[in-house]
Amino acid sequence: MNNAKQSNQVYKGAFTLLLAGILSKVISAFYRIPLQNLTGDIGFYIYQQVYPILGIAFMFALYGFPAAISKFLAENDKEQNNKTIYVQIFTVMMSFAILLFLAVFLLSPILARGMGDSLLADPLRHVSWVFLFIPFVAILRGITQSNQWMEPTAYSQMIEQLLRATIIIFTAILIYKGHLHVYQIADGAMIASMMALSISFIFLYLYAKKNRPLDNNYSSRKFPVIYLLSPILVAGLIISMNHMLLLLMQLADAFTMVPGLLKNGDTLREATATKGIFDRGQPLLQLVTVVGSSFALALAPQVTKLNWQMSREDTMENLRLTTKYCLLLSVGATVGLITLFPEVNQLLFQNQLGTFSLRILTTSLIFTSLAVTIASILQGFGYMKWTAVILFLGLSIKMVLNYILIPFLGMNGAAIATVSTVIVIFIANYLLLRHVLRGDRLFVIPWMKLTIASLVMAVVLGILKQITFYFITFENRFFLFLFVMGSVIFGFIAYAIVVVKWRILTSKELAPFSLLNRWKKG
Repeated sequence: MNNAKQSNQVYKGAFTLLLAGILSKVISAFYRIPLQNLTGDIGFYIYQQVYPILGIAFMFALYGFPAAISKFLAENDKEQNNKTIYVQIFTVMMSFAILLFLAVFLLSPILARGMGDSLLADPLRHVSWVFLFIPFVAILRGITQSNQWMEPTAYSQMIEQLLRATIIIFTAILIYKGHLHVYQIADGAMIASMMALSISFIFLYLYAKKNRPLDNNYSSRKFPVIYLLSPILVAGLIISMNHMLLLLMQLADAFTMVPGLLKNGDTLREATATKGIFDRGQPLLQLVTVVGSSFALALAPQVTKLNWQMSREDTMENLRLTTKYCLLLSVGATVGLITLFPEVNQLLFQNQLGTFSLRILTTSLIFTSLAVTIASILQGFGYMKWTAVILFLGLSIKMVLNYILIPFLGMNGAAIATVSTVIVIFIANYLLLRHVLRGDRLFVIPWMKLTIASLVMAVVLGILKQITFYFITFENRFFLFLFVMGSVIFGFIAYAIVVVKWRILTSKELAPFSLLNRWKKG
């Protein structure tokens, strides 16, 4: 009974963590819309230049180090209440955090010049302080997760994201009213991040203290510091990297796009505005990728190396189901977004600048979602180091392609570089998984039917747009919002009808979608 109760607690906690992750990404995507509307493309550019550094810090605090600490404590269960080990782990992490802080703080003028904008030196210097807050939150998340308490991490993640979004939007309002300079959006991001991590720490501490009093149980037993480097630092870095696909693409753009545009003959103001326009695609990519891959992984049973060893046939079926869900979701979202992008761009960002380039960028959604999903599957098989290596190689490819393409093609070059890089990462992950599966076929997809379903949705949306715009001119964002939402619903219905009626999904595969399954049988 106790084992069953503990198992239910683990699954409940894991689902809560998954849901919190999705909601946090939704918040993260949507607060950027008022941010851009209030500060313009220049303000959005400045925020997106420092965001990769903040994003890396939050990946360390949310995913990498907590997971590494939890794994270490689970493997050394005798040390669960040994505060001496906690102090050692904290010391190792704080030493690493100080190194990161000093590197960004002292090298900020060089980093700013590398980004092509020397005015970014102060913003980069300011956001570097966030690294010092990582160990406090990470160790408490690691301790609670080692006790199978996933809810504290989920709740603290929501608290962080809501607080960050609120403070950043408040800063954007002050900039809009002229009380702050546009470059001070980075200061708002820094203050928001530090306050979010501080409140998160307080919440986690009180939760841990309430559920398991943090007594002064110190022990003379210690691990050599060198022994902690691999299971904590190295493992934490590898785990973090596996959550950074889109973040690494943004990091590459931060260092190569403005310099490339300057080589193309743009002025600094033109280059920074163009970068801000290009960055409009990031929240949409992040939202669709995370939601698509997360729901695909949630709908299909978990895949692990143990599952594979115990029941190869069932595991293979689950793998195919996961990738099929992911492909259907991402293809539908990609085709719909490409078709509606002029209206989405106008609705969210008040003009249609950069629509062509952003449509090119949107095509990466299919491969991004699949790459993230397959990487998650590979990690379940224990290939975490390999997926991190593939991501690092992908970053290198993106940097090189940006360096070559942006001076000649501008924003289109950056979009093509992202799409090409993501395709390479997807292919590498796919080939590695094929090797793990010993050549078994992963994708069992009726490709022609899927293509027709996509075309049907695109045609329906195209006809709807033509008829609507023949009679109505949208000058009000509210009515444009109603049109976009109505188009999304009509497009989804058209896509779903073909998927269900043409049996792209079988009755068994439709089981998680009980309403669609009943409709198909009817």
